[in-house]
Amino acid sequence: MVGTAEEAGGGDGAVKAVILACVLENPLLAVLNNFAFTLNAQIVSGVQLLITLVAVAVIAVKRPDISRSFAVAGALFLTAVLVKFIVTGNFNPRFVYDAAMLPLFLLLGASAKNFSVRFFAIVLIALVVTAAVELIFPDFYAWLFNPRKYFYYTREWVAAVTAPDASIATSSDIYLGSNRYTGSFFGFSHRAGSLFLEPLSVGYFGIIGSVFAVHAPGLSLRQRAALIFGCVMLALLSDTRVAVFVIFAVVLLRDLAGKAQLRWLVAVPYGVLMTVIVLYFVVQALPGDLGLRLGVTAKPLITAMPLHVIFGGVDDSAVADSGLVYLIANSGVIGFCLYPLLASGVLLGGEKVSPVAVSILLYLMVALIFGYAPMSIKTASMLGYGVATLTRAPQRVWGSLIPSRAMP
Repeated sequence: MVGTAEEAGGGDGAVKAVILACVLENPLLAVLNNFAFTLNAQIVSGVQLLITLVAVAVIAVKRPDISRSFAVAGALFLTAVLVKFIVTGNFNPRFVYDAAMLPLFLLLGASAKNFSVRFFAIVLIALVVTAAVELIFPDFYAWLFNPRKYFYYTREWVAAVTAPDASIATSSDIYLGSNRYTGSFFGFSHRAGSLFLEPLSVGYFGIIGSVFAVHAPGLSLRQRAALIFGCVMLALLSDTRVAVFVIFAVVLLRDLAGKAQLRWLVAVPYGVLMTVIVLYFVVQALPGDLGLRLGVTAKPLITAMPLHVIFGGVDDSAVADSGLVYLIANSGVIGFCLYPLLASGVLLGGEKVSPVAVSILLYLMVALIFGYAPMSIKTASMLGYGVATLTRAPQRVWGSLIPSRAMP
């Protein structure tokens, strides 16, 4: 259901508090790191684990109803991870934690009574305003949050690619990846990280929000347009090109999403994987870096032993650049084909597939080509909340940007 102004927040305070903790974790810790005391990766991981445990506790208390197909898919995915361990003798606990985020927050979302448009809009506005302030007053933003210093001390990979620099402790700067070496695609001074402190999650939040804006019932055309505009602004301000394209795809394909059948969707992950590999060979002679981008996924799979592709064990040393390889390396191709269906929420309603979940499946399949950032709690928390609550919303208004006349 979609919460009205009067219903907003009724009984869902614990769920929303967890979501806010996920959204505000980085900026609050960054301020502490900048003005109070130096943090490290262990402290940040501990805070994130605490938030996760609180989410688990809320789920345990609320005991949300889930479909049998969702539970079976979860069990099969864990079985695929176990088979990979048996075949290779290697177990990656970090992967299990990362992969658990999206299904976990779907369960947390299923613990909520309604989707509060007001709550979502407040978070969206906060992200847009912070991104605008960052680009207009970059020195102030860097002074307050100092993303460069925060990520240097709390992310090992950032420290590894940054030369030791004593000035980091006393200087202020934005996130390492906020400046493209080719310059901003949309003409801004840098890629805005907003409250997330890094741009990719900002763009992905824009995609997720656009799905909710398109499919949430009971909204006027003006409300939908305003929410979609805010989501597009996140994609533009963060200079996330793929987010802009996917947002427009979500809007244009809204009616098709409402007609999708589960039996079609089962083949989507495998189809996307095969498409990436075929395109990798096709675009080799074309100008641009598309071949290089697709090669991050295609090359490790082409050069791997078939046994490792099927059961897991593919070289995932470049996991930050390919979520597809990350999944196959740790759960095999069977686990990979199951995971997007599980994580998108298309199995939450059993045989009845939500168009919201179908659109989220599109987002996940595209975003996972570029890394495993979609598994981050920053965006996974709101994704799970919106998908689970909107899956229960009346389907008669889905697929249309204009509310049905029959609605009160």
